[in-house]
Amino acid sequence: GDPMRPWQRGTVAVLGLILAHGLLAVMPGTPFSLPLNLVLLATNLYVLFCAAESGTTRSGWLLGSFALGYLLLFVLLIVLLDRKPLFILLILVYASVFRSPLLLGWFVIFVLSFVVFQPYAFETLVPLGFVYLALWRAPKQNRFLWACLALGLFGLFLVLFPLLHLGVQDSVQTLWLTLRRPDVREALWVSLGSSALATALIAVWGVPLAYALARLEFAGKRVVEAALDVPILVPQSVAGIALMVLLGPGSPLGEAADRLFGLQFAGRFAGLVIAQVFVAAPFLVKTAANAFAAVPPAYEAASRTLGAGPAATFWRVALPLAGRGVFVGVLLAWARAVSEFGAVILFAPAPVSAPVQVHNEFLRAGAAESRPIAILLLLVCLWLFVLLSFGQTLLPAALRRREAAR
Repeated sequence: GDPMRPWQRGTVAVLGLILAHGLLAVMPGTPFSLPLNLVLLATNLYVLFCAAESGTTRSGWLLGSFALGYLLLFVLLIVLLDRKPLFILLILVYASVFRSPLLLGWFVIFVLSFVVFQPYAFETLVPLGFVYLALWRAPKQNRFLWACLALGLFGLFLVLFPLLHLGVQDSVQTLWLTLRRPDVREALWVSLGSSALATALIAVWGVPLAYALARLEFAGKRVVEAALDVPILVPQSVAGIALMVLLGPGSPLGEAADRLFGLQFAGRFAGLVIAQVFVAAPFLVKTAANAFAAVPPAYEAASRTLGAGPAATFWRVALPLAGRGVFVGVLLAWARAVSEFGAVILFAPAPVSAPVQVHNEFLRAGAAESRPIAILLLLVCLWLFVLLSFGQTLLPAALRRREAAR
């Protein structure tokens, strides 16, 4: 009637395990060969040792969780996928990391990515790992907010999944060979140059307009703010047709510009810039207006009382304080301009920009040939966007250090 001692329970478990594998070896039609069965026996002995070391044998809940994980891996890899060597490898890792919740979570993500979602292994491993780190040890008092974050990150992951999947489709060698093509390089330079020029043109009038909208109340202000949304709401094919009717061949304004100044817009670099200005302007103006509105007017009033004029107050107080928001607006406008296709393909398909090049290549040879060009455009845009974003973050700190040095 006395309870068995730990070494006695361990002996019984080991003997039972050896007996089970012996029956497995002699069972008719067993899927395990003798060498594989011996390896599996050694693996299960190690699993049993890890279970004892982690204390699962003294806690019913832990033992049940440990056994459930083992059963799930067995069903997935042995019953469903018939991948016995992989099961042995993963069960060794599972038993080793079970005592560490952080490592166990990473193990679950690895199994989901490289076993369950095998065709999409890398593009699921990175986002799921990021979400797991973001939610690791979430505070108990804010569980609802963390649940909202988890749901939002999952939705964002689904939205960005096509781009993640596209980005891992071609090798570096394929991308390098594609980049060496003269037409691809020219299309990328056309897109980068035209979008930079379009963003600069928007900033010339968009930043002052944003500052005025943030500081003035006037009749029709709501109409102006609504009008800023029109380029976002209008289908881009409609925008291309509107630009063609206004500035295209045969239009009064287009004919006058050609006759007086020798300027042509349709199918020209100038037309490409105009189309990009049309679609990208709202992103800069609205973001900058929100940034200026967040600057306390008292700071500007103090500047005026010290003798600074309105223009000096704008340059020395309002714009530096709203600089980050304005810079974000510039980034958004540039990103929208460089990716524009609908209005460009109708109004200014030449010179060929990168989005138009992707479209032309798709029509000529299909998705396989257009995919490397699309990936290059994606990588270039993301790299520049991340670089400028880090610059926007570091620039104010650099300015503060310089001011402190003075």
